[in-house]
Amino acid sequence: PVMAEAFERPESGQDAAAGRMPPKKDSAATSNKLLRSAIDKGVDEFLCPITQELPVDPVMAEDGHVYERTAIGQWLQRSGKSPVTNLEMGQKLLDAKQVRSMLATMVKSGAISGDKADKWQERLKAEEMAAEWRRLAEAGDAEAMCNLGGKYAHGDGVPQDDTQAKMWRKRAAHRGNVRGLTNYGSTLGGNGDIWLHWMEAAMRGDAFACVLVARLYERGVFGQIAKDKELAKRWYLKALACKEKEEGDGEEPDEEDKAEASAWLDANADVAAPWFDAPDRQVA
Repeated sequence: PVMAEAFERPESGQDAAAGRMPPKKDSAATSNKLLRSAIDKGVDEFLCPITQELPVDPVMAEDGHVYERTAIGQWLQRSGKSPVTNLEMGQKLLDAKQVRSMLATMVKSGAISGDKADKWQERLKAEEMAAEWRRLAEAGDAEAMCNLGGKYAHGDGVPQDDTQAKMWRKRAAHRGNVRGLTNYGSTLGGNGDIWLHWMEAAMRGDAFACVLVARLYERGVFGQIAKDKELAKRWYLKALACKEKEEGDGEEPDEEDKAEASAWLDANADVAAPWFDAPDRQVA
């Protein structure tokens, strides 16, 4: 006789194929996670102990650790001890070309991703841009001289170096670059010549120089420049009206210049502007 159970359907939720082995778990995702974890841990070994970022220009110091060249160079100017071990350490640095090559390959292939890779690529681009500005500056390009000076001033793609920043900005100014003149003036500190450079650049149409001159009259300089809101208004208005000119003079205001000038003018709308060369703000 045929058993009744053979014709019964399993209850809802029961496996009709009772006795069959459950499907194997997909191990690919787990393997990928383990691989990613291993890569991340391995890459962390190459983080510069000072910057905590992947080095773009890695070097091996005498303590056996890999550093960003500029970071360890600046460290050794201040200290003769290892940043990691705090033990006495010599000044010798060895190029870690294989580390750089490996990191470049891993970043470009996507093996290293996320914030570490993004910062590494940003810094690599900054170095490449600084190298291009240097090439053009050494060939006599005044704008490149000005930009290279800014790179040194901010340590962007090159080691921060006030002496180099001043030198390249001065060269740009000598070549007639109006923004170079403004920025060179800024390197002179409290020297009275600073105002002369800013004023000349402002008269030649550099919006940033106009803002700087406006600040001088807005705040005054003890023993040198008296506060004068009418003159401050004159230069804030001129900052908004600056245009780049074909002969090389003139630099248009950037967003920060516009915001500062507009905020001051809005807050001092009652101040007279009798100067014939103070343009109306609507014209800017």
